[in-house]
Amino acid sequence: MRLLAPLLLNMARLIALDVGEARIGVAICDFTEVLASPYTTLHISRDEQQTWQAIQQLIDETETEGLVVGLPISLDGQLHAQGQRVQSFAKRLQEHISVPLTLWDERLSTVEAQRLLAQRGQDEGGKRQRRGSQQHTQSKRRRRAHEIDALAATVILQDYLSQRTLAISSERIVKEDKPCPPSAPLCEESTHE
Repeated sequence: MRLLAPLLLNMARLIALDVGEARIGVAICDFTEVLASPYTTLHISRDEQQTWQAIQQLIDETETEGLVVGLPISLDGQLHAQGQRVQSFAKRLQEHISVPLTLWDERLSTVEAQRLLAQRGQDEGGKRQRRGSQQHTQSKRRRRAHEIDALAATVILQDYLSQRTLAISSERIVKEDKPCPPSAPLCEESTHE
């Protein structure tokens, strides 16, 4: 019986972007490419050069080796106006950054982010909050929008990482009836059944 060759990870840090009309949610993964976490939210500037510089600065400060951009594909599989806008944004962005860019289907990532935030609110015991001023309420809404954007980017990145791990794992499976190829020195014979 043959053992599976261990899954070798690239040990690279990736970031994901959830591009909206006013904000970009940003998520980052650990160096083992296993866990994605919310990182920050960027504001889209009218001057695209500022947006490109802000994204490149994130790439530099996090030592990122790849960028995943969520592509909003509709439930019917079509690329509508928002998807075309993000695709165009990504194409322009690629010219201004130093790492490879991958577009990733982000269907329902914002819906999932909103569900996760709502669940987190329930898990906190549904704490009642005092009514505050209108300014406090607007600030809270803004903060929640930023959280949703970064969390949506996290959903995108976690989905990308999970699918990538599945693809790598399925490529490395060694069937019992096939010997390990010479290029797989980590595949060893098992001495017990």
